Amino acid sequence: MQTLLARAAVGLIALFVVACSTVKSGSLTPGMTPAQTVQSMGEPDLKDNVADPNHSGATVLRYVWLEPGKAAIFGSDERLASVQDVETNTQQHVEEQTQAEAAAAGPPQRFDPIQTPLDYLFYPVKAGAIYFGAGLNCAAGGTCQKPHLPPPSAG
Repeated sequence: MQTLLARAAVGLIALFVVACSTVKSGSLTPGMTPAQTVQSMGEPDLKDNVADPNHSGATVLRYVWLEPGKAAIFGSDERLASVQDVETNTQQHVEEQTQAEAAAAGPPQRFDPIQTPLDYLFYPVKAGAIYFGAGLNCAAGGTCQKPHLPPPSAG
């Protein structure tokens, strides 16, 4: 029984050591090479060249990791010059934005069996009057721009 427990303990320790050695540390420090950043953070989601903020006309290497939201910008000497935070549209962020837009729109408009068809029936007349007014404004020396048309259900 003791040998079984000892073997289980040794197995758990070995599993713990292997698991800890394969976990990415996720830390970026200035002076790292591109290979060291890949070893630390894993393969980047985006590799590209961007304009060097320090020199005009030169380009430098940039790696971007979307999940942790980090971007590594290397200098002309192929060493990590700066680390920036990158905002990504995570699923939670998109859902929060959708909920905020729905709350700002207010409650849905109720269907009125008489008013709604009339709104849509007379919408071309309303749109024509708005465009006529915009054209008259432009001809009289006012601002000449495309008018904003409200939706047909706006009344």
